[in-house]
Amino acid sequence: MKVLKNVILGERLTDVTVESGKIISIDKTSYSGENCNGLKIYPGLIDIHSHGCIGFDTMDEENHLKEMSAFQLKHGITAWYPTTMTMAKEDIVRATTRDINFEDGAGIEGFHLEGPFINPKRKGAQDGKFIFRPDLSFISECKNIKMVTLAPELPGSKAFIENYDGVISLGHTDADYETAMGAFRVGAKCLTHAFNAMPSIHHRDPGPLVAAYDSGAYVQIIADGKHIHPSVIRMYISAVGEERVILISDSMRATGLGDGEYTLGGSKVLVKDGTAYTEDGVLAGSTSTLFDCVRCAISMGIKEESAVKMASENPARLMGLNKGKIAVGYDADFILVDDNFNLVKTLKYSV
Repeated sequence: MKVLKNVILGERLTDVTVESGKIISIDKTSYSGENCNGLKIYPGLIDIHSHGCIGFDTMDEENHLKEMSAFQLKHGITAWYPTTMTMAKEDIVRATTRDINFEDGAGIEGFHLEGPFINPKRKGAQDGKFIFRPDLSFISECKNIKMVTLAPELPGSKAFIENYDGVISLGHTDADYETAMGAFRVGAKCLTHAFNAMPSIHHRDPGPLVAAYDSGAYVQIIADGKHIHPSVIRMYISAVGEERVILISDSMRATGLGDGEYTLGGSKVLVKDGTAYTEDGVLAGSTSTLFDCVRCAISMGIKEESAVKMASENPARLMGLNKGKIAVGYDADFILVDDNFNLVKTLKYSV
């Protein structure tokens, strides 16, 4: 049994008791434990969209998931979904069939397949020569795929969405409103990095951004201060509602390192002043951790509790995890922060 004593949960000073990786009590107790001295406690963060960090990428030939997971945990992320790129089929199969069952670091709950089922017109930093149509037989060659990003206008998308048993997120798409709505109606549940790699909102052609709003879908937002203007983030969260927004990092291998030349999906990426671009000037993921994005959202005027919820409870709900809330029975994954939302400690007791 573990007891975290004197934590601030919401507005009250309390203790949190953990047993067998689960929260069993949220109340003052006579048991001894770790004195947290009035630090604020929140659920551990969950990043459903991360390509890499500290010089490593999920698509690398060598398996560096363990090192990346250790970095994620150190930075407040207790669960994550390594995210692939549009590359050769054998590279995607290799990347997604690696062992993810190790004890140290942030837990890997599965993989997020971003591409190759995307629209070449909206490929962003993805490699267009490896794009192909949605194919369930290809997915069966992979392992532990829990989320697939696809463009619903591609031939075969409707049947794929109807028959895939994981989470479908629309992204890298040129779909109009009606096509996106059709995909949400048959089972798509999310929009991948809203506003990026998709049509903008037009008052006579509202596109997938408004379809996500109308359908009740979740929306991913990269809140690194570079991908979307803060005023647009505030507006969209207000419109969609904080229950349906999921903050993501979209981090790439430069995260945790400095400016320089890197690769993403086999293509050269230049990082200058912390911003990653392809050689032709396209944004190529972010160099921020999810914790950085939460802090950035708070600096944009999003309430602290809301920003954390969008990076913990909401992704957990979308992905069907018993995580993301500090409540009895939930997995015991926490972050401790000070009054200025500086990360003091990450605690992962779940197994």
